[in-house]
Amino acid sequence: MTKNVSNKNGLIELFRFLCSIWVAYYHGFFFVLSDKFDGVNISVDFFFMVSGLFFLRSIEKYREQPFFKGVQHIFWGRTKGFIVPLIIAASSVLFCNIAFAWDFGGFNWPLSFLWFFAAQFVYLTIFYVLLKLIKRRSMFNLACIIIICLCMSLVVFMPEGFAKQFDRVFRGPAMLAFGMLVSQIPQIKTKLKDETKARKLSLAVNAIGFTITAVTFIYLAYLPGYALWKAHLFTCLVCPLLLYFALALPVRGKFFNFLGEISIFIYLAQCPILIHHYAVSDNTKDQFPLFCICIVAMFVINRIVNKILNKKRLTT
Repeated sequence: MTKNVSNKNGLIELFRFLCSIWVAYYHGFFFVLSDKFDGVNISVDFFFMVSGLFFLRSIEKYREQPFFKGVQHIFWGRTKGFIVPLIIAASSVLFCNIAFAWDFGGFNWPLSFLWFFAAQFVYLTIFYVLLKLIKRRSMFNLACIIIICLCMSLVVFMPEGFAKQFDRVFRGPAMLAFGMLVSQIPQIKTKLKDETKARKLSLAVNAIGFTITAVTFIYLAYLPGYALWKAHLFTCLVCPLLLYFALALPVRGKFFNFLGEISIFIYLAQCPILIHHYAVSDNTKDQFPLFCICIVAMFVINRIVNKILNKKRLTT
């Protein structure tokens, strides 16, 4: 019997995990890191780029099929693996909006937790429509470049007050487009007479490239708030390179896959914590143990639900 080897890239799964921790920390549920540590913009951008990276391959077979089949794949294909935790998160956000609407200080923080999912579905559907309308891949890539230039120009040059509210709305499509372009770039392959040496040299080049970009990626998390536009521009270079070099490195393993899987629950577990935050205490030291419990609970619930569904599929 042959073993089922996962096609997931361990380095990308590792960075998904790190980014989910960054987002959770930014939202106030990690009290152990320095106050200077930000990183939320880079981490959210990375999530969007990863979605774009795998989008073309996953949607290719729906290109010639009816529009609604492709949209169904975008929505259901990306939520069926964690549908119950997502319902719990959405219900928590809805409850917070009903019960504590007076306590948001002018900005709806609970609703902002789920914006990533909603925005991702909308943006990916738009790109799917583009992919169906523009048959030639070269023209589709040109459309992606135009979207990147337009969106990032809006982010950099929009007024400061306006930027704080809408910069992520414009960054999202740009980052998805970056991911789609990166997925089509041929990998670095050294040509030598000795194939073994060529493979080793190619691996070394990609490993060095990944290390440099990974260090730069982490450094960007320390850029102060007033350097936000610099972070945007640096992210447009660093995140695509990080993904590009990661794809070429044969890092696999159940542990990395587990980190990637748990990252979604780190993000979603923040939503039930909001009820404690608004109803009981906003002290992060009180919330941290509860936050960890929510992550484990969501993970276990998800595993149980998926096992039950898989058994039903096998019996039918």
